[in-house]
Amino acid sequence: MSVKKADNEVKLTESSTGSTVKSGEVPVDRATLRKVTLAASVGSGIEYFDLVVYGAMAPILAKVFFPSSDPAVGLLSTFAVFALAFVARPLGGLFWGPLGDRIGRKRTLAAIIIVMALSSAAIGLLPGYAEIGFLAPILLILCRFGQGISAGGEMPGAATLVGEYASDRKRGLQTSFLQWGVTTGQIAALLFCFALSAVIPAEDMQSWGWRIPFLIALPLGAIGLYIRSRIAESPDFEKVEQLGAKTEHPVKALLGCSRGWKMLGRATLFNLPVGVPAYLLLTFMPAFLVSTVHLTSAEALLAVTIAIVLAMVVQPIGGLLSDRFGRRPLLGILCLTQLATAFPAFILLNAGGFVPALAGLMLLGFIHGIATGCQSAPVLESFPTPIRFTGYALALGLSTALLSGPTPYVATWLIGVTGSSFAPAWLIVVCAIPALIGAFFIKETNNRPLPTR
Repeated sequence: MSVKKADNEVKLTESSTGSTVKSGEVPVDRATLRKVTLAASVGSGIEYFDLVVYGAMAPILAKVFFPSSDPAVGLLSTFAVFALAFVARPLGGLFWGPLGDRIGRKRTLAAIIIVMALSSAAIGLLPGYAEIGFLAPILLILCRFGQGISAGGEMPGAATLVGEYASDRKRGLQTSFLQWGVTTGQIAALLFCFALSAVIPAEDMQSWGWRIPFLIALPLGAIGLYIRSRIAESPDFEKVEQLGAKTEHPVKALLGCSRGWKMLGRATLFNLPVGVPAYLLLTFMPAFLVSTVHLTSAEALLAVTIAIVLAMVVQPIGGLLSDRFGRRPLLGILCLTQLATAFPAFILLNAGGFVPALAGLMLLGFIHGIATGCQSAPVLESFPTPIRFTGYALALGLSTALLSGPTPYVATWLIGVTGSSFAPAWLIVVCAIPALIGAFFIKETNNRPLPTR
């Protein structure tokens, strides 16, 4: 893949102090690295708070926007809107990725958080079906589309920024901390919705209480924007800019040759074990535990929250293991573990009662934490600097739109068609098998400089 002045490579080396050095120049000190990681993580946490709120509020949104005599129909409609919004992910990737590769990671991430805050707050202001009829779900779709556009660039941009600051030997561990921000946002969303459900009567919750978690997106977005405005641009991007090596058309450069498609394929393999289990856990489970396992809404949200806390605890372990043993071996082991535990987890979930359900969720949460902890580094290492943001965004956007986004809908549909509450486990299996096979053929990239061309 060629870019202007591609022979001027941006090499990364490790200084004696462990700081990242750019072309033998000024090292990136640990304080700066921590500041950048914190800023990226906080912003991602705010973004994913807004995304998870929709899933946590799904049973109420189904009644507000899709009233039906059959609760399952309303819930399916709500999850369909959830899935349709993920069509916007690759579109968001097509917009934010090239923008981030042209104007920089920092400015693009600032714009992303503004779009998410406005889209989320707009959902909290929407009238329901009872007030404006069919226009209500249409407006909901538009707002979710805006959220999807924003989300299409958030994780790719944040991971690119942190990964380009991190040292070669610790890139997996450093990018795993970014997942803490995401997970913290998810936990905060679940806890907030749990608290609302516990404090506000069900009738009031359906009337106006559901709007609260969406409306606080505005002040949260302002906080995230302020934090991100105070960090410096990625040194890798600045070097590419100084050399005049930026690509004017990153999408064309990525998709215009077979090597670009191989890069996307490699990145997708590391996304497969993450997306479907994540949205089963975060978005499908709150409703599943209420409708099928017959837990209360508060119990369901509490159980999912505990599982996500466990995932957060083990995320750095996933990054550390990938740095030490390699991206390929960990991908293979992760997929084998998912194949071995998918159905046992659902056996526990369907055993009845809070404790068995919690055990099943914690099993899913543990594996989810390892998977997300080791996800970003190998994806970043798949693409050269001038098209890294674009490549990451497209790879994640496509896998999310085609697999992760439809997960709650497909899982609910599978239960309805098969009559088996174990059916969603097959979704984990279907994603783990191709990633396991691919792990035998891809190139190892850990402990090496990020590619520059």
